[in-house]
Amino acid sequence: MKYTPIVLATLCILACPLRAALRIESPAGITAELDPKSGSYAIAATAPGWSFGGSLGGPASSAEVVRGSDPAGAFQEIRFGWNPDRPLSGSIRVYDARPAVLFTLTCDSAAARPPAPWPLFKSIPSGLHHFSYKDQVFSPPSFELEQTGTPWLLFDDRARAVIVSPASQFMTARMTGDGSSQIACGLNEGVADLPAGFAQRTLMVFGAGINAAWDEWGRTLTDLGGRARTANDADIGLRTLGYWTDNGAYYYYNYDQSLGYEGTLAGLARHYRDRAIPIRYLQLDSWWYYKSLTDPNGKPIGTKKASLPEGEWNRYGGLLAYEAHPAVLPSGLGGAQKRIGLPLITHNRWIDPASPYHAKYRISGYAAVDPAWWDRIIGSIADVGVVCYEQDWLNIIYNHSPELMTKPGVGEVFADNMARAAAQRSLSLQYCMALPRFFLQGSRYPNLTTVRTSDDRFMAQRWEPFLYTSRLAAAIGAWPWTDVFMSTEPDNLLIATLSGGMVGVGDAIGAENKENLLLSARADGVLVKPDVPLLPIDSVYVGDAKESEKPPMVAATHTDHGGRRTSYVFAFDRDTDSVNATFKPSDLGMAGQVLVLEPRSGAVRRQAAEAPCSFEINPGNTLFCAIAPFGVSGMAFFGDSGKFVSSGRKRIAAIDEKPGSLTVTVTFAAGEKSVRLFGYAASAPRAVARRGAAGPVTYDASTGRFEAEVSPSSAVAPEAPGGDPVQQGEVAFLQGS
Repeated sequence: MKYTPIVLATLCILACPLRAALRIESPAGITAELDPKSGSYAIAATAPGWSFGGSLGGPASSAEVVRGSDPAGAFQEIRFGWNPDRPLSGSIRVYDARPAVLFTLTCDSAAARPPAPWPLFKSIPSGLHHFSYKDQVFSPPSFELEQTGTPWLLFDDRARAVIVSPASQFMTARMTGDGSSQIACGLNEGVADLPAGFAQRTLMVFGAGINAAWDEWGRTLTDLGGRARTANDADIGLRTLGYWTDNGAYYYYNYDQSLGYEGTLAGLARHYRDRAIPIRYLQLDSWWYYKSLTDPNGKPIGTKKASLPEGEWNRYGGLLAYEAHPAVLPSGLGGAQKRIGLPLITHNRWIDPASPYHAKYRISGYAAVDPAWWDRIIGSIADVGVVCYEQDWLNIIYNHSPELMTKPGVGEVFADNMARAAAQRSLSLQYCMALPRFFLQGSRYPNLTTVRTSDDRFMAQRWEPFLYTSRLAAAIGAWPWTDVFMSTEPDNLLIATLSGGMVGVGDAIGAENKENLLLSARADGVLVKPDVPLLPIDSVYVGDAKESEKPPMVAATHTDHGGRRTSYVFAFDRDTDSVNATFKPSDLGMAGQVLVLEPRSGAVRRQAAEAPCSFEINPGNTLFCAIAPFGVSGMAFFGDSGKFVSSGRKRIAAIDEKPGSLTVTVTFAAGEKSVRLFGYAASAPRAVARRGAAGPVTYDASTGRFEAEVSPSSAVAPEAPGGDPVQQGEVAFLQGS
């Protein structure tokens, strides 16, 4: 989990013995300049026509321009030295194919204290709006520039944007300034004793839109970190429905005392199997292992639930031992997993100062920095049916472990060893209660598949911060997780499905709603969801930055089949009066004529993608829309009428569109009998089965809606290597004779 080496090859193309100004310009429209004599430097972007400037505070030496490449692509780079009070080396790298600039500051010799922050911009475009993430639990959004290890987003009323962030040393780096007179990237207060060769990197990325800038920033960061971006079905938690026992779930520190905790969960799994509700994994929260009687600040606390038996498991303090307590899992973790019959996700807290682990392993504050500790605890769960390790309380771990904040490399050792040990045992990771710097650190770990971006127990007041912080998780290549809710809450279920991340419920036995759950998943529990997370659209950022009263939240996601996109929009009012939620389908990546459908009411409207689409939202209500294009077939096809994400790839595997015809490949869970497909056309099409069978088309001339029942062929095969067995059908919808 080391930082990917930056320079793979270099070629000097211009030296500067006469200290002439150096200038490099990329095909992506980014220009960097350095005047070695004065030490002034500037970054300019053709689009949006912005320039940022600063000064080294003195002349530069040995300035040259080189060419090379790194994992983010081919680049030109200005390299130089300067010596404000110690020898330093710097570089400004401009990528050929990305609107991105990478700054590197290197200490040529060991230093007791950090150099001044660099880059340091004091010439900044005026009138830009500000956005970042707070240094608080779950990294809530802020329309101010927080002075911490967060990316800074600056944007104008046209949603043109630039993002500046640390690109290394994530655990000790922080942004400083006010975004108007100063922007700088430096290190935390108290950082000391930098070794020779210590390097700090800063990334600056421009975008024609806010979400475009986030996407480009995130992809550059993950490319530099060597992280493969997580597919939305990368592990069982992302791929299938699950059951959670965390805070807000019915069985969080709660169980049927006549059955015991283990017996209760075994009965729950049996109940779901008997009802053919396809729950495919189970999360065990903090109740299963040994904990202390002191809170994160060392203050005494009582048991979590006085109505339950006393014991080291029934506490809300720090970790004492990561072992199953026999009072709740008498069969042990492995025995309980076999009895329950589901793969497990297991939770963990901070390490309590009273834990015996301190005598055996190196623990820095509340953080394990000893690789042997990680090998032990990950090994102990990997062999007994655990598929994902959830590290919770990351904010507490960081804030109570001073070395993580002030000693370069210690925070990386903590995070690196967690990821390494899990990867070696094929476990995925989930971060919970993460500060912004943990998101950035996660840009290095391919097995960090999910990050909690909502406070405990998902509900309406969590929606807004969840969506904004989902943007950060999505940028670094992970998927957002809403946290637990009940299956009887359709809006929460809808948002979780549209998020592209996990969908997990915590109902009491017998209180679940099977019909709701099957709006999110096939009969085998495989989730039918979009290609990207549900995220606020650009105009919401602008509105929130400008307006004293918040406009409605409008968030969007989509599925793509080749060049054919189906978009999904979720909106809700954040004030008390009825207001209009407005968006343009063209802003969602759509073109030409589209059909906008409200699935709940069946209302439809045909319009140009470039035209505004406005809906009134009454207080306490929400809006859900699906938008499909009218392609060359002359039909607007949506997909499975029984799913929230009707065109999700786990149901609609492929769409082939030609003039007058649209051929659809449909994936069925093994044993599913049929799926009802629907779309809209000016006249009733015919349905012709290519594989499987297709029933007659029904057509509503008043709306143009057509539907047909499609059944699979008898062939059964895995959906992917090692995946679930599925069947497929293929049907062509034809217009005309």
